[in-house]
Amino acid sequence: MVRFLPFLISLVLSVYALFSCIQTPDEEVPYLPKLVWIVLIVFVPFVGPIVWLLMSRTQGGGGREAVVRPSRPVSRPVAPDDDPDFLKSLDRYRDPRTTVKPPEPEDPKNKGPKNKAQDDEPPSENDEGTA
Repeated sequence: MVRFLPFLISLVLSVYALFSCIQTPDEEVPYLPKLVWIVLIVFVPFVGPIVWLLMSRTQGGGGREAVVRPSRPVSRPVAPDDDPDFLKSLDRYRDPRTTVKPPEPEDPKNKGPKNKAQDDEPPSENDEGTA
């Protein structure tokens, strides 16, 4: 088993370097054309893959630009319950029988409530169980 170890290391190293070379854009391949690097990686065991990995690492930072991600979304709320558009879309699913309606505005001509008798009545029992 130990006698196969150098072969396995060479094979894994060559496959890794070959895929790395193939995936590298042509503009970022260091010093030699990509086809020459592929031939070196395949036909020169140990040395070809190691040289490719070292050369691509030293060249690596030049042409690549780091992806800058914003720290947080600019215009989207964090959760659906904070999103006004989502909350408005829920209105169509509400049962009109259970929805509490806002009080009616006062009549500006009379400068008072519409019906004074309604204000003097005590609350009834069926106002959500509170008396």
